[in-house]
Amino acid sequence: MQQFSYLKRYYAPASTGNFSVGFDLLGAAFEPVNGELFGDVLDICAEQAELSLEIVGRYLHQLPANSTDNLVLSCFYAFEQKLGRTLPRLALRLHKNLPVGSGLGSSACSIVVACYAFNDYFGKPLSEAELLQLMAQAEGGVSGSVHYDNVAPSYFGGLQLMLPQSPHICRTLPWFEHWRVVLSYPGTVLSTKAARAVLPQQLSLSHSIAFAGMLGRFVSALYAGDEADAAAALQDLVAEPARTPLIPELPPLRAALMAKGILHVGISGAGPTLFALCRNEAQAQLAADYLSRHYEKNQDATTQICRLSLAGARTL
Repeated sequence: MQQFSYLKRYYAPASTGNFSVGFDLLGAAFEPVNGELFGDVLDICAEQAELSLEIVGRYLHQLPANSTDNLVLSCFYAFEQKLGRTLPRLALRLHKNLPVGSGLGSSACSIVVACYAFNDYFGKPLSEAELLQLMAQAEGGVSGSVHYDNVAPSYFGGLQLMLPQSPHICRTLPWFEHWRVVLSYPGTVLSTKAARAVLPQQLSLSHSIAFAGMLGRFVSALYAGDEADAAAALQDLVAEPARTPLIPELPPLRAALMAKGILHVGISGAGPTLFALCRNEAQAQLAADYLSRHYEKNQDATTQICRLSLAGARTL
Protein backbone atom coordinates (compact mmCIF):
# COMPACT_ATOMS: atom_id res chain seq x y z
CA MET A 1 0.00 0.00 0.00
CA GLN A 2 1.23 3.48 -0.88
CA GLN A 3 2.32 5.43 2.18
CA PHE A 4 0.32 8.53 3.13
CA SER A 5 0.49 10.87 6.11
CA TYR A 6 -2.33 10.52 8.63
CA LEU A 7 -3.23 11.14 12.25
CA LYS A 8 -4.97 7.79 12.73
CA ARG A 9 -5.63 4.83 10.42
CA TYR A 10 -8.52 2.37 10.72
CA TYR A 11 -9.45 -0.90 9.03
CA ALA A 12 -12.52 -3.12 8.66
CA PRO A 13 -12.43 -6.56 6.97
CA ALA A 14 -14.51 -8.03 4.17
CA SER A 15 -17.51 -10.13 5.14
CA THR A 16 -19.71 -12.87 3.74
CA GLY A 17 -23.38 -12.58 4.61
CA ASN A 18 -25.77 -15.55 4.78
CA PHE A 19 -22.98 -18.16 4.62
CA SER A 20 -25.44 -20.23 2.57
CA VAL A 21 -27.46 -21.64 5.45
CA GLY A 22 -28.34 -18.47 7.38
CA PHE A 23 -30.07 -15.95 5.15
CA ASP A 24 -29.85 -12.51 6.87
CA LEU A 25 -28.89 -14.32 10.11
CA LEU A 26 -25.28 -15.43 9.59
CA GLY A 27 -22.23 -13.41 8.64
CA ALA A 28 -18.49 -14.02 8.77
CA ALA A 29 -15.48 -11.70 8.51
CA PHE A 30 -12.49 -12.93 6.51
CA GLU A 31 -8.87 -11.90 5.98
CA PRO A 32 -6.31 -13.26 3.49
CA VAL A 33 -3.75 -15.68 4.89
CA ASN A 34 -1.03 -13.70 3.10
CA GLY A 35 -1.65 -10.69 5.36
CA GLU A 36 -3.15 -8.45 2.68
CA LEU A 37 -5.70 -5.87 3.88
CA PHE A 38 -8.79 -7.21 2.12
CA GLY A 39 -11.13 -4.57 3.44
CA ASP A 40 -11.41 -0.80 3.56
CA VAL A 41 -8.90 1.50 5.27
CA LEU A 42 -9.80 4.99 6.45
CA ASP A 43 -7.24 7.65 7.32
CA ILE A 44 -8.10 10.64 9.46
CA CYS A 45 -5.54 13.09 8.11
CA ALA A 46 -6.27 16.42 9.81
CA GLU A 47 -8.86 18.66 11.42
CA GLN A 48 -9.87 21.52 9.14
CA ALA A 49 -12.61 24.03 8.32
CA GLU A 50 -14.62 21.75 5.99
CA LEU A 51 -15.25 18.00 5.85
CA SER A 52 -13.41 16.43 2.90
CA LEU A 53 -12.81 12.97 1.50
CA GLU A 54 -10.11 11.69 -0.84
CA ILE A 55 -10.57 8.19 -2.27
CA VAL A 56 -7.74 5.94 -3.44
CA GLY A 57 -7.35 2.19 -3.95
CA ARG A 58 -7.86 -0.58 -6.49
CA TYR A 59 -11.64 -0.17 -6.74
CA LEU A 60 -11.76 3.63 -6.81
CA HIS A 61 -13.11 3.49 -10.36
CA GLN A 62 -16.26 1.65 -9.21
CA LEU A 63 -17.33 4.56 -6.99
CA PRO A 64 -19.09 7.78 -8.11
CA ALA A 65 -16.64 10.40 -9.34
CA ASN A 66 -18.15 12.91 -6.92
CA SER A 67 -16.83 11.89 -3.50
CA THR A 68 -19.41 14.09 -1.72
CA ASP A 69 -21.91 11.27 -2.35
CA ASN A 70 -19.87 8.71 -0.41
CA LEU A 71 -20.99 6.55 2.52
CA VAL A 72 -18.06 7.71 4.66
CA LEU A 73 -19.35 11.29 4.62
CA SER A 74 -22.97 10.27 5.20
CA CYS A 75 -21.77 8.21 8.18
CA PHE A 76 -20.01 11.26 9.62
CA TYR A 77 -23.22 13.29 9.48
CA ALA A 78 -25.28 10.40 10.88
CA PHE A 79 -22.76 9.97 13.71
CA GLU A 80 -22.85 13.71 14.43
CA GLN A 81 -26.66 13.71 14.43
CA LYS A 82 -26.68 10.75 16.81
CA LEU A 83 -24.47 12.68 19.23
CA GLY A 84 -26.61 15.80 18.92
CA ARG A 85 -23.68 18.21 18.70
CA THR A 86 -21.42 19.70 16.06
CA LEU A 87 -18.11 17.90 15.57
CA PRO A 88 -14.81 19.23 14.23
CA ARG A 89 -14.51 18.76 10.47
CA LEU A 90 -11.95 16.25 9.20
CA ALA A 91 -9.78 15.58 6.18
CA LEU A 92 -10.40 11.90 5.37
CA ARG A 93 -8.87 9.38 2.96
CA LEU A 94 -10.61 6.12 2.05
CA HIS A 95 -8.56 3.24 0.63
CA LYS A 96 -11.23 1.34 -1.33
CA ASN A 97 -9.83 -2.18 -1.34
CA LEU A 98 -13.13 -4.02 -1.85
CA PRO A 99 -15.13 -4.09 -5.09
CA VAL A 100 -18.59 -2.54 -5.09
CA GLY A 101 -21.68 -4.73 -5.53
CA SER A 102 -19.55 -7.81 -5.02
CA GLY A 103 -21.19 -9.74 -2.18
CA LEU A 104 -18.16 -9.04 0.03
CA GLY A 105 -19.89 -6.49 2.25
CA SER A 106 -18.29 -3.56 0.42
CA SER A 107 -20.79 -0.92 1.54
CA ALA A 108 -20.91 -2.40 5.04
CA CYS A 109 -17.12 -2.30 5.18
CA SER A 110 -17.01 1.43 4.36
CA ILE A 111 -19.77 2.07 6.89
CA VAL A 112 -18.11 0.04 9.63
CA VAL A 113 -14.66 1.54 9.20
CA ALA A 114 -16.13 5.06 9.11
CA CYS A 115 -18.39 4.69 12.16
CA TYR A 116 -15.69 2.86 14.12
CA ALA A 117 -13.13 5.53 13.23
CA PHE A 118 -15.34 8.47 14.19
CA ASN A 119 -16.35 6.85 17.47
CA ASP A 120 -12.73 6.11 18.35
CA TYR A 121 -11.38 9.47 17.26
CA PHE A 122 -13.97 11.43 19.22
CA GLY A 123 -13.48 9.49 22.45
CA LYS A 124 -15.95 6.58 22.07
CA PRO A 125 -19.17 8.40 22.99
CA LEU A 126 -21.33 5.56 21.61
CA SER A 127 -21.52 2.07 23.08
CA GLU A 128 -20.88 -1.00 20.92
CA ALA A 129 -24.64 -1.62 20.63
CA GLU A 130 -25.40 1.99 19.69
CA LEU A 131 -22.63 2.02 17.11
CA LEU A 132 -23.76 -1.30 15.60
CA GLN A 133 -27.32 0.02 15.27
CA LEU A 134 -26.02 3.15 13.54
CA MET A 135 -24.02 0.97 11.14
CA ALA A 136 -27.03 -1.22 10.35
CA GLN A 137 -29.25 1.78 9.67
CA ALA A 138 -26.67 3.19 7.26
CA GLU A 139 -26.37 -0.19 5.54
CA GLY A 140 -30.17 -0.38 5.27
CA GLY A 141 -30.12 2.82 3.26
CA VAL A 142 -27.93 1.07 0.68
CA SER A 143 -29.50 -2.39 0.51
CA GLY A 144 -33.12 -1.40 1.06
CA SER A 145 -33.59 -3.14 4.43
CA VAL A 146 -31.92 -3.07 7.82
CA HIS A 147 -29.92 -6.24 8.48
CA TYR A 148 -26.77 -6.94 10.46
CA ASP A 149 -25.16 -9.92 8.72
CA ASN A 150 -22.39 -7.84 7.11
CA VAL A 151 -21.91 -4.97 9.54
CA ALA A 152 -21.78 -7.21 12.64
CA PRO A 153 -18.93 -9.50 11.51
CA SER A 154 -17.02 -6.62 9.91
CA TYR A 155 -17.29 -4.75 13.23
CA PHE A 156 -16.77 -7.59 15.71
CA GLY A 157 -14.95 -10.18 13.58
CA GLY A 158 -15.60 -13.92 13.57
CA LEU A 159 -18.73 -15.83 12.57
CA GLN A 160 -21.76 -13.97 13.91
CA LEU A 161 -25.31 -15.25 14.43
CA MET A 162 -27.95 -12.53 14.44
CA LEU A 163 -30.37 -12.66 17.37
CA PRO A 164 -33.76 -11.17 16.40
CA GLN A 165 -35.48 -9.20 19.18
CA SER A 166 -32.54 -9.81 21.53
CA PRO A 167 -30.74 -6.89 23.19
CA HIS A 168 -27.48 -8.65 22.26
CA ILE A 169 -28.21 -8.27 18.49
CA CYS A 170 -25.63 -10.94 17.58
CA ARG A 171 -23.42 -13.64 19.12
CA THR A 172 -20.09 -15.12 18.04
CA LEU A 173 -20.25 -18.79 17.00
CA PRO A 174 -17.50 -21.43 17.16
CA TRP A 175 -15.44 -22.12 14.05
CA PHE A 176 -13.06 -24.83 12.86
CA GLU A 177 -9.67 -23.14 12.99
CA HIS A 178 -8.21 -25.25 10.16
CA TRP A 179 -11.00 -24.28 7.74
CA ARG A 180 -10.04 -21.94 4.93
CA VAL A 181 -12.43 -19.97 2.74
CA VAL A 182 -11.60 -18.95 -0.81
CA LEU A 183 -13.40 -15.78 -1.87
CA SER A 184 -13.56 -15.37 -5.64
CA TYR A 185 -14.95 -12.17 -7.15
CA PRO A 186 -15.56 -12.45 -10.92
CA GLY A 187 -15.11 -8.73 -11.60
CA THR A 188 -18.76 -7.96 -12.31
CA VAL A 189 -21.22 -5.94 -10.22
CA LEU A 190 -24.50 -7.21 -8.80
CA SER A 191 -26.34 -4.73 -6.60
CA THR A 192 -27.80 -5.99 -3.34
CA LYS A 193 -31.13 -4.36 -4.16
CA ALA A 194 -31.30 -6.23 -7.49
CA ALA A 195 -30.34 -9.52 -5.83
CA ARG A 196 -32.98 -9.03 -3.13
CA ALA A 197 -35.63 -8.16 -5.72
CA VAL A 198 -35.67 -11.73 -7.07
CA LEU A 199 -36.21 -13.35 -3.66
CA PRO A 200 -39.53 -15.00 -2.78
CA GLN A 201 -41.78 -12.76 -0.72
CA GLN A 202 -43.20 -15.67 1.27
CA LEU A 203 -42.10 -19.17 2.29
CA SER A 204 -44.40 -22.10 2.90
CA LEU A 205 -44.62 -23.63 6.36
CA SER A 206 -42.63 -26.70 5.30
CA HIS A 207 -40.00 -24.53 3.62
CA SER A 208 -39.70 -22.32 6.72
CA ILE A 209 -39.27 -25.37 8.95
CA ALA A 210 -36.61 -26.78 6.62
CA PHE A 211 -34.69 -23.47 6.64
CA ALA A 212 -34.83 -23.18 10.44
CA GLY A 213 -33.89 -26.82 10.85
CA MET A 214 -30.84 -26.58 8.59
CA LEU A 215 -29.60 -23.44 10.36
CA GLY A 216 -30.11 -25.16 13.72
CA ARG A 217 -28.22 -28.19 12.43
CA PHE A 218 -25.27 -26.02 11.37
CA VAL A 219 -25.06 -24.14 14.66
CA SER A 220 -25.41 -27.37 16.65
CA ALA A 221 -22.64 -29.02 14.61
CA LEU A 222 -20.30 -26.10 15.26
CA TYR A 223 -20.81 -26.40 19.03
CA ALA A 224 -20.47 -30.19 18.86
CA GLY A 225 -17.26 -29.96 16.84
CA ASP A 226 -18.83 -32.10 14.10
CA GLU A 227 -17.11 -30.81 10.98
CA ALA A 228 -18.81 -33.20 8.55
CA ASP A 229 -22.30 -32.36 9.76
CA ALA A 230 -21.57 -28.62 9.75
CA ALA A 231 -20.43 -28.80 6.13
CA ALA A 232 -23.41 -30.95 5.15
CA ALA A 233 -25.78 -28.40 6.65
CA LEU A 234 -24.55 -25.61 4.35
CA GLN A 235 -27.61 -25.62 2.13
CA ASP A 236 -29.17 -22.37 0.95
CA LEU A 237 -32.91 -23.04 0.89
CA VAL A 238 -33.94 -19.39 0.54
CA ALA A 239 -31.74 -17.17 -1.63
CA GLU A 240 -29.73 -19.46 -3.89
CA PRO A 241 -32.63 -21.00 -5.86
CA ALA A 242 -33.80 -17.49 -6.79
CA ARG A 243 -30.34 -16.02 -7.40
CA THR A 244 -28.73 -18.81 -9.43
CA PRO A 245 -30.10 -17.38 -12.72
CA LEU A 246 -28.12 -14.21 -11.87
CA ILE A 247 -24.97 -16.31 -11.24
CA PRO A 248 -25.33 -19.20 -13.74
CA GLU A 249 -21.72 -20.35 -13.30
CA LEU A 250 -22.39 -21.45 -9.70
CA PRO A 251 -23.72 -25.00 -10.36
CA PRO A 252 -20.90 -26.10 -12.71
CA LEU A 253 -18.20 -24.52 -10.55
CA ARG A 254 -19.64 -26.16 -7.43
CA ALA A 255 -19.83 -29.54 -9.13
CA ALA A 256 -16.24 -29.30 -10.36
CA LEU A 257 -14.78 -28.17 -7.03
CA MET A 258 -16.77 -30.54 -4.83
CA ALA A 259 -15.64 -33.38 -7.09
CA LYS A 260 -12.11 -32.37 -6.03
CA GLY A 261 -13.05 -32.67 -2.35
CA ILE A 262 -13.96 -29.04 -1.56
CA LEU A 263 -16.49 -29.01 1.29
CA HIS A 264 -18.92 -26.47 -0.12
CA VAL A 265 -19.28 -23.73 -2.73
CA GLY A 266 -21.86 -20.99 -2.22
CA ILE A 267 -22.78 -17.39 -2.92
CA SER A 268 -21.07 -14.79 -0.76
CA GLY A 269 -23.83 -12.46 0.39
CA ALA A 270 -25.92 -11.34 -2.56
CA GLY A 271 -23.17 -12.32 -5.04
CA PRO A 272 -21.63 -12.42 -7.56
CA THR A 273 -18.62 -13.43 -5.42
CA LEU A 274 -18.51 -17.16 -4.66
CA PHE A 275 -16.98 -18.73 -1.58
CA ALA A 276 -15.39 -22.16 -1.38
CA LEU A 277 -15.12 -23.78 2.05
CA CYS A 278 -11.98 -25.90 2.32
CA ARG A 279 -10.61 -28.32 4.92
CA ASN A 280 -7.09 -26.91 4.82
CA GLU A 281 -4.73 -24.60 2.94
CA ALA A 282 -3.78 -27.25 0.36
CA GLN A 283 -7.44 -27.60 -0.64
CA ALA A 284 -7.81 -23.83 -0.57
CA GLN A 285 -4.90 -23.41 -2.97
CA LEU A 286 -6.47 -25.92 -5.34
CA ALA A 287 -9.81 -24.07 -5.24
CA ALA A 288 -8.14 -20.67 -5.61
CA ASP A 289 -6.15 -21.79 -8.65
CA TYR A 290 -9.27 -23.21 -10.29
CA LEU A 291 -11.41 -20.12 -9.67
CA SER A 292 -8.62 -17.72 -10.65
CA ARG A 293 -8.28 -19.43 -14.00
CA HIS A 294 -12.04 -19.27 -14.52
CA TYR A 295 -12.23 -15.51 -13.91
CA GLU A 296 -8.79 -14.40 -15.08
CA LYS A 297 -10.02 -12.45 -18.12
CA ASN A 298 -11.63 -9.69 -16.01
CA GLN A 299 -9.07 -7.22 -14.66
CA ASP A 300 -11.25 -6.40 -11.63
CA ALA A 301 -11.52 -10.06 -10.60
CA THR A 302 -9.73 -11.22 -7.48
CA THR A 303 -9.45 -14.51 -5.60
CA GLN A 304 -8.25 -14.65 -2.00
CA ILE A 305 -7.43 -17.55 0.30
CA CYS A 306 -8.77 -16.48 3.67
CA ARG A 307 -9.03 -17.40 7.31
CA LEU A 308 -11.70 -16.17 9.68
CA SER A 309 -10.89 -12.60 10.76
CA LEU A 310 -11.19 -12.65 14.53
CA ALA A 311 -10.29 -9.00 15.15
CA GLY A 312 -12.93 -7.16 13.09
CA ALA A 313 -12.66 -3.36 12.87
CA ARG A 314 -9.54 -1.91 14.44
CA THR A 315 -6.90 0.79 14.52
CA LEU A 316 -3.83 0.05 12.40
